[in-house]
Amino acid sequence: MDVAAALARIHDHVEHDRVENAVMACLRVARTAKDYLHAAIFLRELYPDKREIARVLHEETKHLNDETKKFLYKKSLDRYLDVHSINRFADPGTNEPENVLMVAAGEIESEIVRWQGALDDLKTPAGLPPDDVAAFTVAAFPQKADLRERIAGLHTIKARLKSRCLNYAIAMEQQLKAEQQQESFLHGVQNEVHNYFKGRADDVLQKLMKANQLAAPGDSEDSALLLTEVRRALKAAADLFWPVVSEAPVRCVDGQERKLGDQQYLNRLQEFMRVKLRDSTARELLTAELDHLEVFFRRLNDLASKGVHAEVTVAEARQGLVSVYFFLSNLIRHLVEKCPEATKA
Repeated sequence: MDVAAALARIHDHVEHDRVENAVMACLRVARTAKDYLHAAIFLRELYPDKREIARVLHEETKHLNDETKKFLYKKSLDRYLDVHSINRFADPGTNEPENVLMVAAGEIESEIVRWQGALDDLKTPAGLPPDDVAAFTVAAFPQKADLRERIAGLHTIKARLKSRCLNYAIAMEQQLKAEQQQESFLHGVQNEVHNYFKGRADDVLQKLMKANQLAAPGDSEDSALLLTEVRRALKAAADLFWPVVSEAPVRCVDGQERKLGDQQYLNRLQEFMRVKLRDSTARELLTAELDHLEVFFRRLNDLASKGVHAEVTVAEARQGLVSVYFFLSNLIRHLVEKCPEATKA
C-alpha cells in the first residue's frame, strides 16, 4: 500500500465532504501502519454496534495481551464519545445516554436528509383556520426543536469526524517523514559498515548481507537462522579485529585473565577495544556502550545455543541485527577517523 497516496486521498475526501470515505481511508492507513488504537477508533465510526465492534476488534487484536486489548477498547470508546456527545437530543427506545448520538459515518448524510424531511413535514398545512394554525404551531414546536437539535448534532459530528480524519492524516504524514529520515540514517549506517569490510573481510560482509535477507518477516525458523547469522557476523568481525592466538587463558591489559579462544569472540572484541581505545578520549563512552551490547549479545548467544527455535522471536533476532550494525559502525568510525589529538598535532 502506498501510504503517502492514501493520505492524499484522505485530504481529498475531507475537502470534498466525503466523511465515510475519509474514515475508511484512515482505517486502512491505521491497519497498514499497525496503529491498533486508531484502527479501533475508526472502526467504531463505521460500526457503532457494540457487538460488532467487539467481534472486529477481537480479530484485529487477537495477538495482543488482555491488558492491551482492554486499553484499546476503552480508549477507542472514550474517543468515540468525544465525537458523538451532543448537548441534548431525543431518542426514545434506546438504552444509550441521551446525550450520545449513535450514528455510523456512512449514515450521517442520509440521516440529515431524513430528519430534514421530517422537519419539512411539520410545516403548517395551507388553508387552516387561524385557531388551528395556532394549535398546530404549539403542538409542533417541541418536535421541531428536537429535530433541529438532532440535525445540528449530526452536522457537529460530521465536522468533528472531518477534523479527526484531517488531523490523523497530518500526524501520519509527519510520522512518515520522520520514518523516511530514520530509514535514510539506518541505510547510511549499513552502507558505512558494508564499505569498511569490503576488501578487508568479505566474510563479514557476506554474513551481514545474508542476515539482511533473513530479516524479512517469517516464521520462528527464519528468526533462528537470522540470529545465528548475526552471531556469525559478529564472530567474523572479532576474527578480523583480534584473531585467536591461544585457547589458553591470557592476561588482558586490565590485569584480568580471560580466554580469548575461537568461541570467546566477545572477550576478543572487549580486549580489542581496551587496547585500541586505551588513549582515546571516547574510550569510556565506547566501553560503556560495548558493555551494554555485550550483555545483549551474550543473551543472544545463550538463546541460540539452546537450539530451541521457538524461543527466538522475530523482535529479538532483528534487535540483534540492528545492534550489530550500530556497534560495528561506532567502532569503525573510531578506527578510520582522525582523533582530535591527532588533528591538533
